[in-house]
Amino acid sequence: MKVTRWIAMLLVLVMALGMSACGAGGGKPTGGTTTLQFWGWGDDVEATVFQEITDRFNETVGKELGIKVKYVQKASSSYSSDTALALSGNHTPDIVYVEDKFVKSWAEAEYLAQLDGGDFEGFDFANAGGTIWANAISRYRFDPETATSYADAPLWALPKDIGPTVLYYNANYLKQLQITEISVPEAELASYNAANGTSYKAKGYDSAARVFNNRIAMSWSEVIELAKEMQKIDGCDYGYYNEWWYAYGWSVGGDVVEYVSDGYYKFTLNDKTKNYIVKDDVSSVTINGNTYTAGQIVSYADKAAVTNADKANLNELPSMYDAFLEFVALTVKEGGVVGTGSDGKQKLGYGVSMGANSLGTADAEDYFISGKFGMFVDGRWEVPTLRENMSENSKWGAGSWNVAPLPVYKEYDAEGNVAVHGVAGGHSGSMGLAIAEGSNKKEAAFQFLKFVAGEEGQKAQAEAGFAIPNQIALANSDVFLQPNMDPANAIVFVEAAGVQRPGDWWSLTNSAWIDDWANYLNYTVRENKATVDEMFSKYSEATQEKLYKYTGYKK
Repeated sequence: MKVTRWIAMLLVLVMALGMSACGAGGGKPTGGTTTLQFWGWGDDVEATVFQEITDRFNETVGKELGIKVKYVQKASSSYSSDTALALSGNHTPDIVYVEDKFVKSWAEAEYLAQLDGGDFEGFDFANAGGTIWANAISRYRFDPETATSYADAPLWALPKDIGPTVLYYNANYLKQLQITEISVPEAELASYNAANGTSYKAKGYDSAARVFNNRIAMSWSEVIELAKEMQKIDGCDYGYYNEWWYAYGWSVGGDVVEYVSDGYYKFTLNDKTKNYIVKDDVSSVTINGNTYTAGQIVSYADKAAVTNADKANLNELPSMYDAFLEFVALTVKEGGVVGTGSDGKQKLGYGVSMGANSLGTADAEDYFISGKFGMFVDGRWEVPTLRENMSENSKWGAGSWNVAPLPVYKEYDAEGNVAVHGVAGGHSGSMGLAIAEGSNKKEAAFQFLKFVAGEEGQKAQAEAGFAIPNQIALANSDVFLQPNMDPANAIVFVEAAGVQRPGDWWSLTNSAWIDDWANYLNYTVRENKATVDEMFSKYSEATQEKLYKYTGYKK
């Protein structure tokens, strides 16, 4: 996950792709054809797409510049370890995939060439034109000297794609339950009601009105309500499946680890203090010397300085600890004890979701396709498989599935209007394209990186349906939205891209500090074999000590 204070520092960083790029020594390599080796991984769909992209480059830009790229599809199960080993040796590939969770450690190990370090001066890395999502490129910025990420930190890769998570749902199940499905953004809801004689509220799922609006995020409680309704349908074992906690913790402003100051990181998953968000009708509040505007959550480092006078301009949100209890309660059997909330009351399980460990070797998409899951959280990469298996030629038929935003924390007033809300935010996977430091063909390799991250390469991925273009304009076009194909509500992916964040694997240069408590969470707590309180009692202090050791912080 991206640390909260880092997020506040990130500058809009985008690139003007398609410009003439001349690295050191000019744009066109000399001395005949320069052959490059490019390593990637993925399923058959991705392999086909990237072979096509490579062929397009070789036939166009590569032919003009005397560059030929050979695409090598590596096994996904061992890709990262095999590639790291190759990059550490003398015979390295020239261009590699690098996951956002490995970019920091590979940069520290000097496996990667810095892209904005002067060798590729013809490329505008910091252009403010807004062509690429800032939160897509910023995760590939890292300073090995200070072990931090910030706006102007060195850049080690260009994002080849982005994969924010959304909510997939079975539209046929809504019909069986006689729930009306609409697709109306909140800003257009009043006009919709006036035109249709309805009085729908700004809810994702309104159980009283029996309406599901796939353009508005459900609250935590609405997810439970709808999931339990779906479980009444024969064959639907679980109404909801969510492997990741992020949408819950980030909605209320919490993070599993927070950067405090001076190299000090604190494990905050068990933080029981309330979070605060500036009220929508308040222009700004200054706390601890930092100014927050309407809808912004007060940072972990500043919330301790909130005064009683400040609270008049703030709404209170649940603690990180309570948000985490809510997430775990999804999988714990109904009535099972999850833990003790900040209010001293026992939190009980909902039994609406399968635990990630229980899923075993199966994929969530398989359960969704079979009808065993009514809803599940995942990324754009699921679309090709769902199109193949839940189309007009399947038992489900066309339009049988769609997507909606991830849930957000909400409280409603007596009239059913939103009184208090958290913020939208879901994790995303991302794969970058990097140049090996050991390559002696860096200038030629950079021409290929530009091509893949530019319009031509992004268009090819979008057309295949499995990737969201990193370029904002292209993502908002029919090339990606594909209005005549499922899902009809593809704009949700674009909206999710605007609020995406990397997962907790990204915070530090490796995820060793996560392993103990995360394994216990998935294999024990979410399997109803222990409570969250027992997990924290067992691992909180040890995790904090690991963070001290990891960062070199001296108490």
